[in-house]
Amino acid sequence: MNHLIHHLAAAALLAIMPVLATAQTGYASLDGNAGQKPASQKSTPADAILVSSDYDYGIYLGAGGVFPTSRTADYFKGCAVFQIGLTGSYDNFRLKTDVHFGQPSFKQSNMWDVKDAQGHDLLHNSNADASYLGWSAQVGYTVWQGNRVAVTPNVGCYYSKYSWDVDSLKWGVDEQGKEFYQKGKTWKEKKHSWGFIASIDIDIQLSSTVTATPFLGNGDKRFTSSLRISPFITYANYSKHTPVMKGCTVGFTVSYLGLLRSLSM
Repeated sequence: MNHLIHHLAAAALLAIMPVLATAQTGYASLDGNAGQKPASQKSTPADAILVSSDYDYGIYLGAGGVFPTSRTADYFKGCAVFQIGLTGSYDNFRLKTDVHFGQPSFKQSNMWDVKDAQGHDLLHNSNADASYLGWSAQVGYTVWQGNRVAVTPNVGCYYSKYSWDVDSLKWGVDEQGKEFYQKGKTWKEKKHSWGFIASIDIDIQLSSTVTATPFLGNGDKRFTSSLRISPFITYANYSKHTPVMKGCTVGFTVSYLGLLRSLSM
């Protein structure tokens, strides 16, 4: 009887040895060889040390506001803007490009102050709001990196454009002696300029996870999501157009930032 018990104990020990070996490596083996899986099923061992690459890339989406100053503020009000951008980095150096889009209101209905002898406006903005488009390409350097907060100043070039419709007006007097006007030709007016932009990105980390999603490429990656707060200032000169408009625009955006960084053992 004792010999039978000893034989059974030895058999049980031999049976659980692969399981113990699997627990030490951090993943299961399908073919009985501890620590080996088919290439399509390999995963990162639980106790492996993962090293981050020096590169990352991602996208950010958000909204904010822009507020013109100086001569530009004589003709347009501030407005809310939507933002979408792409970003990448190497070590502490950052590169990003983004687009702003909004609809500012007018401060003057007759931008060119064109009037007839009686003082009637001969031109009039035909839509309630103009469209505003801004595009930037910026390079930055992270000057402070904490556990959950990073601060990155950026500088770069900025293209901005205002566009809207303009009506020509023709005035007359009816049989009762009342003045009236008729709309004539309508055309699209545009004001655009190349200038510069300076901004500061304040990234507040929300979460960080390791993923091996196939459509993101081979190998494990760390996905980090953050809240990005970006105050900025731009300068534009529309002096090639009439009326002359130039000056700074200040603004800010609050966006969601998602970054991917490759990992290796």
